[in-house]
Amino acid sequence: MKKKLLIALITITVVTVTALTSLFILGRKTNVNTNKNIQGLNEELSEIMYLGSLAPSSHNIQCWQIELYPEEGKLTVSADPERKLDVVDPHAREQFLSLGCYIRTLEEAFLAYGYNVTYSYDESSDTMNFNYKKISDKTDSNTIARIKKRHTDKRSFDINDSSKNEYVSKLCKVTGSEYYSFDTKEFAIIKKATSDAYIKQAYDSETAKELSEWLRLSDKETKDKKDGLSAEQLGITGIKKVFYYLFTNHETAKGKTFADQGIANTENQLSGCMGFIIVSSGDSKKELVECGIKTTDIWLDLTENNISVHPMSYAIEESEYKATLKAQLAGSDTNNEDVSKQEPQMLLRVGCVKNYGENNAIRRDLQDYIKVH
Repeated sequence: MKKKLLIALITITVVTVTALTSLFILGRKTNVNTNKNIQGLNEELSEIMYLGSLAPSSHNIQCWQIELYPEEGKLTVSADPERKLDVVDPHAREQFLSLGCYIRTLEEAFLAYGYNVTYSYDESSDTMNFNYKKISDKTDSNTIARIKKRHTDKRSFDINDSSKNEYVSKLCKVTGSEYYSFDTKEFAIIKKATSDAYIKQAYDSETAKELSEWLRLSDKETKDKKDGLSAEQLGITGIKKVFYYLFTNHETAKGKTFADQGIANTENQLSGCMGFIIVSSGDSKKELVECGIKTTDIWLDLTENNISVHPMSYAIEESEYKATLKAQLAGSDTNNEDVSKQEPQMLLRVGCVKNYGENNAIRRDLQDYIKVH
């Protein structure tokens, strides 16, 4: 009897330890090994191109394609027509904003490795033409670290850091963007528009289907695709990640339960928010690229000061709520005709967390989108 009891206890212990070990493994951060090697590029240029890819893009679609001429010191950047969100971004607004984010991040990477960079936008082909030249052997490790550190943070933020709040306000004045802190009436208007727009999208079948296609619902899928939204990029880690992957698939991600959870998460994010930044521009593709460049400058500055950023573009993606934001922006400076002619293009939720974290670095292999000539 004692022997049977001992065997039973050992069996239970082994099963429990095995289960806990499996859960621990499943809950660990997913590490994606991006292949930086590409024929025709030396190690330094490969690293620069990889750093450029750490730029933000909607749903992490990584919508850029590159033609690179290393012997001539030039490259072209254009939008990949196959990587576009047709439902929430039918006019490619976010695609070209993302392109601007990539261009600015890539420029920062070149500068960090001692290159001089010039670029210009060709409106006839909607292509950015880069020229680069090595002028120094010094490497700016701080800039490289900042690029690797920058990421989207979907956690709830601290709203009580007055010094950080003041810093964001001053930064926005310098950059010509708008900032609405949590204690203003404008904040409440933007918060409601964002919440209402998200609810509308969450229950829209086509929007839900598109989001589902870009969700990565296992470590294997994340490593195979090297793009899209993994659990970590949704702010889901540890044991929560385990249960998320166990009970979510691409079909259930289109259902009401998933939508309800998304709405609850969004409300939590909006409640944990120090303020909103609105970055505006005209609607031409060139202007959208420039807006993406400007947004990246703001984001990298905030990163350096440990201020977290979460783009929440739902209200901009829905025309009725975008009109509310535009009216709010125009109302803040009614004497400025330039402001009234611009459209809100980026809405950033900002705040502070105890541990800033780093980029999850879920990025495609360089050879997937770079062609070396």
